[in-house]
Amino acid sequence: MDQVALVVVRAVESGATTTKGIIGVTGLSRLKVERALGTLEKQKLLFRESQGSWALGFPVAPPVRQCGSCTACCKVLEVTDLGKPVNTVCNHILSGGGCEIYDRRPRQCRSFSCGWLQGHLDDDWFPATAGMVAHFGLDTLNVQVDIDAPDRWREEPYFSKLCELSLKGLRVSERRPYATLVIVGDDRYLLLGRTIVPDPTLFGTAFVPITHDTFHYWKAKSLEHLRRLNDRVMEIQRIQQEFGYCAIPDDDEPTPPYRPALLQKSTEPGAIPTTR
Repeated sequence: MDQVALVVVRAVESGATTTKGIIGVTGLSRLKVERALGTLEKQKLLFRESQGSWALGFPVAPPVRQCGSCTACCKVLEVTDLGKPVNTVCNHILSGGGCEIYDRRPRQCRSFSCGWLQGHLDDDWFPATAGMVAHFGLDTLNVQVDIDAPDRWREEPYFSKLCELSLKGLRVSERRPYATLVIVGDDRYLLLGRTIVPDPTLFGTAFVPITHDTFHYWKAKSLEHLRRLNDRVMEIQRIQQEFGYCAIPDDDEPTPPYRPALLQKSTEPGAIPTTR
C-alpha cells in the first residue's frame, strides 16, 4: 500500500468519514483521495455505509474469546450508521449486556473484533474492566480509552504493556509493522516505546533511538516532509555505523545534503547522542 492510501486510512480512523473531510484534513488533491478511496474499497479495506460515509472494514480472524457482558466498544467507538459518536453509550445496549439489534447490526459492528477478543491481550485488558478497547487497524494498534478513565493507559500494568507492543510494532523484522496510537477523547498519542508523541500528524513520524525504549522524533507535515525527515534519519544511521556516534538535530526542516550538517553538529559540545 502506498503512502497516500495510508494517509487516507489514518484520516478515516481519525474521524474524517467523508471525501470532503479527508481532503480537508490531509491537504491532498481530490484526485489522489478519490483514487486511494477507490483502491481501498476494491481491497475491501474501506466501505460505504448507508449514510454515504466511509468506514474501515479490515478482515479479522474468528475470535478466541466471547464478549460476555462487555459492551465497552459500544460506548467508546463511533458507529456512523447509527449516528452514534465516540464515548457515547449506544441506545441499543440491553440491560445486562448484549445488543437488541445484533442480527441486523451495521457492518461496522459486524467487522469489529478487539485485541482482547482475538487473544492478543491477557485478562488485564478485558475492556469492561480495563476501560480501554485495543484493536488493530491496517498499520496501527489503536487503543481507544474510555473518557471516564482518561489516564488509565498511563497506569500499570497497561503502560508497560503498551510500550512493549509499541517496540514490537516498530521492529523492521515484524511481518506486519504497526504504530501504537492511544485515543482519549479528542486527544491522540503515538507511542514510541516509552516516548509519548502528542498529536501525531496523519503523514507519519520520523524517529531515532536514544535508548532501547526512548526516541527522538520529528512530526511530518506532508508526505514530502516525511521523505526528507526519513532521508536524514538514514544518514544519521550511516554516520553512526561509520563512527559509532551521530548527534541528533533538533530542527524539523532538513534540507539535503544532510551529512555535512550532521557531522558538524556531532562535534559540538552537549550534542544528543544516538544509540546503536
